[in-house]
Amino acid sequence: MIDVSGVELGYGAQVVLSDVSFRSGKGEFLGIVGPNGSGKTTLLKAIARLVAPLRGVVMINGQEIEVFSAIGLSRLVGLVPQASAPGFEYSVRDVVMMGRYPHIGMFGGETPADRDAVRKAMEVTGIAPLADRSVREISGGELQRVIIARALAQEPEILLLDEATAHLDLGHQVSILQMIRELSRRIAVIGVFHDLNHAAYFCDRIILLHDHRILAMGDPAGVLTEENIARAFGVRAMVRINPLSGRPVVSPVLHPSCEAGKDSHVHVVCGGGEGAGVLVALRDGGYRVTAGVLSLNDSDYLAAEALGIPCLTEPPFCPISERSRRDLEVWARDADAIVVTRGPWGTGNIENLRVLSALDAGAVVIMGVSSWDGRKWDYTGGDAEKILSSLKEKGARVAADIPAALGAVREITGETR
Repeated sequence: MIDVSGVELGYGAQVVLSDVSFRSGKGEFLGIVGPNGSGKTTLLKAIARLVAPLRGVVMINGQEIEVFSAIGLSRLVGLVPQASAPGFEYSVRDVVMMGRYPHIGMFGGETPADRDAVRKAMEVTGIAPLADRSVREISGGELQRVIIARALAQEPEILLLDEATAHLDLGHQVSILQMIRELSRRIAVIGVFHDLNHAAYFCDRIILLHDHRILAMGDPAGVLTEENIARAFGVRAMVRINPLSGRPVVSPVLHPSCEAGKDSHVHVVCGGGEGAGVLVALRDGGYRVTAGVLSLNDSDYLAAEALGIPCLTEPPFCPISERSRRDLEVWARDADAIVVTRGPWGTGNIENLRVLSALDAGAVVIMGVSSWDGRKWDYTGGDAEKILSSLKEKGARVAADIPAALGAVREITGETR
């Protein structure tokens, strides 16, 4: 059990963290996130006894960390730092075997148990084929896996990870973190993360540091909220729950580039996730964008909401009401250009297209080709396809992708770029 109580950390007169308290133990993967300079690494170093608290106490298994000998503590705590480069011509196996030092001692010899621990650590990190290679001959990502294997060979009760997978490719990041999450069922794991989505997916709990303190602590969904991210990192983000994992997914919402002098109104008729990309592109292009009519549970509505785009809405599973139809007519007639995505179209949203059929087709840009890429997007018995075909016959432009749609919008609005 790790018990951090009322801890204040700093360097000289500079206080990095104040009044930090939390507990963690076997069976938990605890993540620490926060902006640069928030004290993530310093907090990890305090648990590893590399930094002494200015105030408060760090306890392991009910004892203050200061009472442990160096060997005793290293048998309990394994640390994977941000970067580590052995300065001598060691083999990969030799470096991993260094993790057994707390068990072997300075003058002891390797035992079968030591060699077995090293073999298992190399296998789970995927570096067994590199065992006889010099650590100076391998890549930075491979070296990082060697350092992780060294810590695993130590067989600690507590594993501390300081952005341990930052130098690995995505495949190795996921495989290593998956392995560590499984390992955390038997030991305590605390990891510092820059990637909020990795922290959200792999950690049981998260500590969010900001302004020298703990801003939030709890399960990923409760900590990684849009409000907390805006406060800690100073950016807008869209946070949604991954339907497969049930974990939050964080996506930054970038500020628009807003080209000078561009105030044309573009209305987007979309749905089913087909409109998010064009909404972002139009917003970033400096256009005044509106959207709808959309269901409140549609992913395009969630994207519009996160982007701050006004949107006409209906409750989930409800057809477009007469009031929304009238509002859409007003918005569409006010628009300088209208972009229509490829659907899907059903009885619930076909009124969007019927409204457009009564407007000037020359202001309409239809996303996709006539075949709709061979996929079924019309669930109205052919009514949607008839309206779209009629709009094209009357002069609506067809755009195969987002860049083509933006080009068509520029032509309609009379812009040269």
